[in-house]
Amino acid sequence: MVLRCSGDDSFGPVLDTGLASECYSFDFTLVFEESIFSIAPCTLVLILASIRLYEVRRRPVVVHWPLLRSIKLGTYAVQAALQLALLALWATDRGVATRTTIASAVLALLSTLGLQLLSDLEHRRTVHPSTLLQAFFLSTILLDIPRLRTQWLIDDSGVVVSIFTATFAVRLVLLSLESIRKWKSTTLTPEQVAPEMRQGFLGRTFFLWLIPLFREGYTRNLGMDDLLAIDDDLKGIAPYERLLKSWNAVDRAQKHSFTTAVFRTFLPELALAFMPKLAWMGFNLAQPYLVHSTITYITFHKTLPVEYGYGLVGAYGLCYIGIALTQRWWMHIALRTMTKLRSSLVTIIYKTMLTIRAESGNSSAALSLMSTDVDRVTNTTYFFVNVIPDLIQLVLALYILSTQLGATAVAPVVLVLICTGMSGYIGQLVPPRQRKWMAAIQKRVGITSNIMGSMKGVKVAGLSDKAEKQIEELRSYELEQSTQFRKLLIGSLLLSISSTVLMPAVTFTVFAIVQQVSGGSQFSVAQAFTSYSLINIIFGPIMSLTGAWTNVMSAQACLDRMQTFLLKEKRQDYRRVASRTAKTSPETGEPVATSDNSSEKVEISEEPWIKVRDGSFAWKPDASPIVQNVDIDIMPGELTLIVGPVASGKSTLLKALLGEAYMLSGSIEITIPAEIAYCDQEAWLLNQTVKENVLAFEKYEKGFYDEVIQACQLNEDLEHLPKGDDTLIGSKGVSLSGGQKQRVALARAVYNRKPIVILDDILKGLDADTYSKCFTAVLGPEGLLRRNRTAVILATHNIQLLPHAEHIIVLNEEGRIVEKGSFDQLSASEGGYVNGLGLKRSDIQQAAIVVAEEVEEEIIEKEAMITKLQSIKSQKGKSHDTGIDSSDVPSRGRRNADALIAYMKSLGRTNFLIFCIFGIANAGFSTAQPLWLNVWTSADQLHPVHGTGYYVGIFVMFGALNMIFMGLQFWTFMIFIVSHSAKLLHKKVLKAAMHAPMSYFVTADTGEIVNRFSQDMTLIDMSMPGSFVMTYTQALNGIAQVILTCVASAWLALSIPVLFLVLFFLQKFYLRTSRQIRLLDLEAKSPLYSHFISSFEGLAALRAYGWTKRAENESMARLDDSQRPYYLLFCIQRWLTLALDLIVAALAVLLVGLAIALKDRISPGLLGVGLTSVMGIGNVLSMLIQFWTQLETSLGAVTRIIQFEADTPREEDGPDMPRPEWPDKGAIKVTGMFAKYGDRTVLTDINLDIKPGEKVAVCGRSGSGKSTLIMLLLRLYSPESGSVVVDGVDTATLNLNALRESLVALPQDPMFLAGTVRYNLDPLGKVSDEEIFDALEKTGIRSVIEEKGGLDGDLDTDWLSAGQRQLFCLTRAMLRKSRVLLLDEATSSLDRQTEAFVDELIRTEFKEWTAIVVAHRLKTVAEFDKILVLQDGHVVEFDSPGRLLARRDSVFRMLWDLQES
Repeated sequence: MVLRCSGDDSFGPVLDTGLASECYSFDFTLVFEESIFSIAPCTLVLILASIRLYEVRRRPVVVHWPLLRSIKLGTYAVQAALQLALLALWATDRGVATRTTIASAVLALLSTLGLQLLSDLEHRRTVHPSTLLQAFFLSTILLDIPRLRTQWLIDDSGVVVSIFTATFAVRLVLLSLESIRKWKSTTLTPEQVAPEMRQGFLGRTFFLWLIPLFREGYTRNLGMDDLLAIDDDLKGIAPYERLLKSWNAVDRAQKHSFTTAVFRTFLPELALAFMPKLAWMGFNLAQPYLVHSTITYITFHKTLPVEYGYGLVGAYGLCYIGIALTQRWWMHIALRTMTKLRSSLVTIIYKTMLTIRAESGNSSAALSLMSTDVDRVTNTTYFFVNVIPDLIQLVLALYILSTQLGATAVAPVVLVLICTGMSGYIGQLVPPRQRKWMAAIQKRVGITSNIMGSMKGVKVAGLSDKAEKQIEELRSYELEQSTQFRKLLIGSLLLSISSTVLMPAVTFTVFAIVQQVSGGSQFSVAQAFTSYSLINIIFGPIMSLTGAWTNVMSAQACLDRMQTFLLKEKRQDYRRVASRTAKTSPETGEPVATSDNSSEKVEISEEPWIKVRDGSFAWKPDASPIVQNVDIDIMPGELTLIVGPVASGKSTLLKALLGEAYMLSGSIEITIPAEIAYCDQEAWLLNQTVKENVLAFEKYEKGFYDEVIQACQLNEDLEHLPKGDDTLIGSKGVSLSGGQKQRVALARAVYNRKPIVILDDILKGLDADTYSKCFTAVLGPEGLLRRNRTAVILATHNIQLLPHAEHIIVLNEEGRIVEKGSFDQLSASEGGYVNGLGLKRSDIQQAAIVVAEEVEEEIIEKEAMITKLQSIKSQKGKSHDTGIDSSDVPSRGRRNADALIAYMKSLGRTNFLIFCIFGIANAGFSTAQPLWLNVWTSADQLHPVHGTGYYVGIFVMFGALNMIFMGLQFWTFMIFIVSHSAKLLHKKVLKAAMHAPMSYFVTADTGEIVNRFSQDMTLIDMSMPGSFVMTYTQALNGIAQVILTCVASAWLALSIPVLFLVLFFLQKFYLRTSRQIRLLDLEAKSPLYSHFISSFEGLAALRAYGWTKRAENESMARLDDSQRPYYLLFCIQRWLTLALDLIVAALAVLLVGLAIALKDRISPGLLGVGLTSVMGIGNVLSMLIQFWTQLETSLGAVTRIIQFEADTPREEDGPDMPRPEWPDKGAIKVTGMFAKYGDRTVLTDINLDIKPGEKVAVCGRSGSGKSTLIMLLLRLYSPESGSVVVDGVDTATLNLNALRESLVALPQDPMFLAGTVRYNLDPLGKVSDEEIFDALEKTGIRSVIEEKGGLDGDLDTDWLSAGQRQLFCLTRAMLRKSRVLLLDEATSSLDRQTEAFVDELIRTEFKEWTAIVVAHRLKTVAEFDKILVLQDGHVVEFDSPGRLLARRDSVFRMLWDLQES
């Protein structure tokens, strides 16, 4: 046996050879091994075990596995006995011992006994293997390997080494036992513990819990139900409560206070990530030493023991494995922090949204905070984790560099300071540019969303081309702002990169000059490549630190926007809840209810439930009151009607009763719990089923539910729907007709059984029969609400309902109450408003017929379309929305090859080719630098200082050209190519949407359409460009690094095919799952965002019903669902990074092993090239996969755009443009027209001949085809057969937009475009201001417009009441130059007086026009030229009103008599 060198009793750390060259010295000293490898870990584990024991002992027993417990305890006992034997041997001098041996043995024994106790508790009280025990045994096994080797090298009798070997073996057994999963023996359910939390230290370190997910993703398509659960710390409530606590603790008036709160909240996680990050930094800094030692060994290997070479191989393995594991841990902690941060930010934004004033913002701006800004903030987490460790690594690397190059090491510092200073200056300019860009995005998305949601109005008004042009102009402006932002970004990026790219050139140039001047020593190979490796190590921190400035500033700008939102004015409920004498529930405070025929009665007192005294209300605190000096008493069980002219303040008064307006004076007192059922004029519905909308957050009671459906006359409607009340109604209830929407909202109000119900003209637009039955069953004396003694407040234009109300409130134009009381009281009051109406009590049937007949055929039309909606959603496989198993959808995990090709085509061939050339040149000159450094150092060995200028000049030239081509590469892509591509892709989706037929918008989810313009465009504009450039760059760098690594030894090239084969199968296994999870991540965000938008739009209703807490819970559930794919996507990315790092470790070990084996034939310089290159391969591969992952996420957006363009049907457009003056007469001839919706014929053999200038009223019962006729005239739908000829031109041959521009139509729902008042009134820009003001004067809204800024002021429809909005649209129609006017229930939201005013305008202002009007009230069309009566899709009458009224058998006369009675 070889003798050991002296020094075992010293700390060492290595044996000292001294003068005895024949002794064995490649080993640590015994004192060092015992102190560092035994005493230190045992002491640490005893401390940690004590803390852990205190924590675990209070937990309940959750695991019952007595056999495993007994085996563990027995093994610990064996280990303790062996350690006791070792202690006895060393204590009796039966082995080689030092001054630390006894202490080491005692602590080892104590640690075993302590861990035995901890193991017993951990076994029974935790469901996962003990992290502390696994980490201790794994680390001590690794540390005991050199100790075991040392014992075998010591000349001993063999007893100690045998026992020591046995303890090592037992330790391996203990590690195996402590790694056994106990999950199957637990008493907990799978839902209580996430799969990750069931794993121990090793399982979590190597992501073993992800293997089932990878296996499932590789073999089949994944759905949301297949995703693994995540632990509670990553869900919404826990992180939010932490953030809220910090937010409440800061001074909110201070600038950046929300940023401070966020930082304080997650500081513990950031600090925890620092520890593995610092360890990673230590392993990283060890690489230059290994490079130096390896090159030195190869150079002088003949004078050094061969064991040094073997030691270098082991050191490389340890170093690179250490890098892999520590990077895995700090990045995983960071990603968990990101997930928590996202959860807390989304939650606090949503909860704040529920408290702000309903009119204080828009949903698109708030949604942008919740999506884009939150993502930007969370992605900055890595920079926060890196800042301090990067600074430390930078300082230490520079110090080590100074040991190689002396004072020259200051050169990189100077270069970095210059670049950082300039980058910092540019960074200050970034937030303002970014804010402009974000504002442009918000404006475009908001306007696009409004247009897509109002597409029927846009098409009817003939404004499709104008709307498309407006969106394109907004897109162009947005891209201009993004280009300005990108220019700064490129400048900042190039300055950041220049300090790294030019650093080798600057450093070695300065060093060469110093050496030349001072006459220093040779520039050795070891010195050169050690320095070069240090410079490579410096690259990362510098890139991170310089990039951190821009990213942190960007994140701070996002957090500041969130702070502005969080500090928006909150809604202050000024209503006072007073005590009352009625019996209430002791648990809920609500009225005591008793069952009576499936409804409920409430025992009440006869005191008012709402008292308003001298109340004045407005929508701004400093504005004039809209409703003033109001005194109201709302009594239980009474129907209160609020009537008045347009803009009299009826809706404002209702909102004031809900606490939504500003109370300028007076008081409101509520003597019941403040939960009120509320229905707005525009029904607020969720993108859920009919049943879910009716139930809302209440439990399902079949008996009462059926009674409510019957009362609201929804039975027949549900029979028409393919899935009955389980049919999805689409965004904003797009799949339902207007009347159906209102009745679903009314059913929700009835079903929820609140003591007060407030209805804002909820029954408008119902056909006579439905109106009558609905009013009787719900609001009549024996209706559900009145039977339950519910107080009902209804604002209405239907004055014939007045006799049926217990209380009437009449408002005038100034918002004052001019009359109030019962019908009998007001009828008897001479000269009063009600008295002047001359109304008499009549039954509900007669009163209801006066209401406008709803377009009931929409039910038939949409039946077929809803069926199509269900099939489309099934094909998409969105299990969250439809319940369809997404595993049925093919190709979810396939590559996005088509999308990548499509994106590359959008880049432009010439510019893209130039970009590729610049990238290749960039990679080529970067690769040339280390090769030239080898040439330089080799030449310097032969001829010191000779030709230094030549070698330095070439080296600097390569660096400069590298920088120049990199700048050209970035500039070409980000400035020229991105704008071209972004505009082209946006145009594709815009044209597809704008030219889709109306039937498509009936079936499509508006939210999904808007996502193409918002979420997908965000990916294409923000993520896609950077991801594409960096993927291409890193792919070229990866090829270059592999080539450089192989130059050291040709034998290494033999491993490259194996390497590529491993990488091929690795990425194939990984990407098939990652693609699916990325898609699921996007899909899971949609319900979250849709719920956010719906909640924002229904704020008043949510608060009125008292549902804000339930809405929060719903949002939290959707957030938790979206957190799963979000977190799992990060986890599988980290798994891939770990796998790549371990592959690089194997490559590094193989390279060094070959170098050691071939030390006589390998060049030290080329070995230096290979070793410095292998240092970067892991980072390059990791960045390549990271950017490819980001690119694939963005490519998903391109895929959706391609699919959207391909799948969206296109309207059948005609080839011809009409002559400029067409239609100049207004003659309309309809011949042999048949129309179908699905399989049902809705119009049969329609033949009409309408003379120029005739006024034609279209009448008929619901479902007779009235609106279908109007839609066919505008070609919103195509007929099965037949033709429409206007002034001699067949409309089927005309361009659709030109046709709709030429035929002026007013739909039931007013339509507005974003922009000025002038733009909305004259979007075609064809009339003068005088003409506009004249038209406004005639419609009576000129004063309103002038008060709000005139024609050049931005139009805010909140200025206008529902009636004024319709008058505004009528003004727009008056300004159009045409001879054909089409009105489809355009006066449904007008009171009788205003409707008469509109009818007079039609007769006078459109005197020479041909008008076709779907009749609202028959008396208003008595002077028309013709009456067209439809019945079951057939023309039954077409004659003058006089002739039809003169006929006893006339259908028109029957309808007339019924109304007039």
